[in-house]
Amino acid sequence: MALAPVVANGVQHRRRQIIGWVLFGLLVALIPFLIADTYSPTIFGNRYTVGLGNLSHAIALMVAILGLNIATGYSGQLSLGHSFFVGSGAYLTAVLVNDFHWSYFSTLVVVVPALFLFGVVFGLPALRIQGLYLGLLTFAVGAVFPSIVRLEEIADRTGASNGLLIDSDLVAPSWAPLDTLARWLHSVPGLSGRVPDGLTSRQSEAVYKYFLLIIVALGCFWLVRNILAGRVGRALMAVRDNPLGAAANGINLPAYKTLSFGLSAAVGGVAGTMYAMQSGFLGPDEFGFNLAILLIVGMIVGGSATLHGAVAGGLVIQFVPHWASQTQTVPGTDIALQGPYGGVILGALLVAIVFALPGGAATGFGRIKARLMPVVHQPPHR
Repeated sequence: MALAPVVANGVQHRRRQIIGWVLFGLLVALIPFLIADTYSPTIFGNRYTVGLGNLSHAIALMVAILGLNIATGYSGQLSLGHSFFVGSGAYLTAVLVNDFHWSYFSTLVVVVPALFLFGVVFGLPALRIQGLYLGLLTFAVGAVFPSIVRLEEIADRTGASNGLLIDSDLVAPSWAPLDTLARWLHSVPGLSGRVPDGLTSRQSEAVYKYFLLIIVALGCFWLVRNILAGRVGRALMAVRDNPLGAAANGINLPAYKTLSFGLSAAVGGVAGTMYAMQSGFLGPDEFGFNLAILLIVGMIVGGSATLHGAVAGGLVIQFVPHWASQTQTVPGTDIALQGPYGGVILGALLVAIVFALPGGAATGFGRIKARLMPVVHQPPHR
């Protein structure tokens, strides 16, 4: 049932927005305690698992898609090698933590400017080539990243094919009331069966990592939103929609094209740092062309040139293949499934969304929200 229409930016509209954000914040804060122990529901005869580690990894993917959206969604530059930036940020963070004993957050002081410069250099070819040729070039750079990590000259730093274990555990500080919150939530009627009565050291570490990743992700989304809402964002979209018209209106095309790659790479580097924080182990094959393609899929499924589409895209590319691989029978039937069906189901979902929701999940959610909670825009006063 739809709510009564409200005037855009009016008191009631703002009240709805505040209530929505408060409910969203409560949900984000409650989820880690609900799945501190792995949650394994059985749906249509199939048993699925949901772990806090999976959700934390999805948060890192959201930030990675956010960075890709700057170059491809908002600026229109086809970048198929975004995994290079994510992997570079992850390994740079790991080297600083392992060899120089930096904290994860302090590594961002190096990761962000270094990856920004990488992105600017990476974007220089975009000044002369575009379209599929630019996509092929960027894809080649992303695909070669695992080979770079395996080079003997840097094997002592990267671990080569054996991978790199990060010698730093994120342990919740004594002042963090995580265990107290878990006990309080356990006493709430209806939650005692899902929230543990106190957290183990492993659960406390996982919940602590989750909240750290949430803080970093919120900071990235807030900064990107402010950048794209201003003159830079309008210039990038002008370059994407009509390059000739943008140039005729005084927009410096080479500067904004390279800037888009720089910002995209910097945010991707932060996603790499988040990945290192969450996993504690890095392997070269994790940042190859498979990740590059998954990020593109996540951007399309979530919604290109949208911020909240990155959230939906990160959840989709993390959980759809994971759950699809755990589907043993076709829902509602006795037909058995054998083999890895994660990629197949993700591809079918992508095709369905392209036909049903060309704008991605963000567009579909916007349409549903407009019907259930209509907003009336008043004409400007004369």
